[in-house]
Amino acid sequence: MERILVICVAVLYLSLFDLALAQDRELATPVPGTPRPTPTVDRLAAPPTAEKPTQADEGAQLYWLHCQPCHGDQGQGLTDEWRAQYPPEDQNCWNSGCHGNRPYENGFTLPTAVPAVIGEDSLARFATLGEVHSFIQAAMPYQDAGHLSEAEYLAITAFLARAHGVWNEQSLNTANVGEVRLQPLAPENVVLSAEPVVTAPAIAAAPRPPVSQRQAWSWLGIIVVLLLLGGAWLWHRYVQ
Repeated sequence: MERILVICVAVLYLSLFDLALAQDRELATPVPGTPRPTPTVDRLAAPPTAEKPTQADEGAQLYWLHCQPCHGDQGQGLTDEWRAQYPPEDQNCWNSGCHGNRPYENGFTLPTAVPAVIGEDSLARFATLGEVHSFIQAAMPYQDAGHLSEAEYLAITAFLARAHGVWNEQSLNTANVGEVRLQPLAPENVVLSAEPVVTAPAIAAAPRPPVSQRQAWSWLGIIVVLLLLGGAWLWHRYVQ
């Protein structure tokens, strides 16, 4: 009788152990359709370089160098969320000694509000890219307006045009930059972007896979062992 009980307990233990291993393997196996974790992105880092950079690609690098610190990595402006990406000692841009009322030597006082340059209505005051180009050439960068070259200002304008979906990959110059409209006269005059925004389809939660045959046999083994243990106990209790 004792030998039977020992065998039944051993079988029960092995069945439970095998079931636990099967569940661990199931959890370790990615479910089809489940999105992978997104790696952490350094939003302060320079944008990746292109093998054959376009004018807008060059403008992206120039925007990062001259515009992004104040206007944001996504053109959102100097928001609290964007300033939080900076080291703690640099997050309050209006401290005296930084860009406050008493800036550091050769520094400058920063406006308390820096507007967005990318996004809905962010360039609503401008009708054409030519107006955007003229403004940034005359007023930007804020601390040293007008010191970039003509080609650099045009590249930044091309970057902004691409971000707003009104760039057809044609290099901008002083002759054609005013022809691209930001505020069309009529809907049919909208210049289509060469890089249309594609909305990714929503990923539905994948159903859990059915219980495998091995797991079913494991559960069946556990039930059988429990029945054997119960029967052995009853036999030992009432028959002997």
